[in-house]
Amino acid sequence: MTLPPPIERDTSGRFVKPETDEPVGEMADDDMHPMARLLFGWVEAKRTPMILLFSVLLLSAILIMVDPLLHRHDEAEIAHITGFYGIWGFGSFALAVLSGWPLGKLLRRSEDYYGEAETTPQDVEGDQ
Repeated sequence: MTLPPPIERDTSGRFVKPETDEPVGEMADDDMHPMARLLFGWVEAKRTPMILLFSVLLLSAILIMVDPLLHRHDEAEIAHITGFYGIWGFGSFALAVLSGWPLGKLLRRSEDYYGEAETTPQDVEGDQ
């Protein structure tokens, strides 16, 4: 059994990762829990995104084709347009998502709100 390399710090006290030969961000097959592989293993397939996209498109087309066959008791005439509720829902959701950008600009604090902090640990002698 090999010992892990000693933990090193740079001059400002931050930890330095040791160099490894393993690629960053890739997991070995044995690193995944068996239940996770059972539940989410299908996500790794190359065709999964296209299958999901075409499934949603097909379902949307079927629902739009069935829409004129349904009898509704709406009081507003605009609600009788084919696909109205889908268009209304998409527009409402887009408005909610896009309103987050100006709201974030309004409520966000500036980057230097808390001022400069001394981040060097006490047990490390810096270049001060």
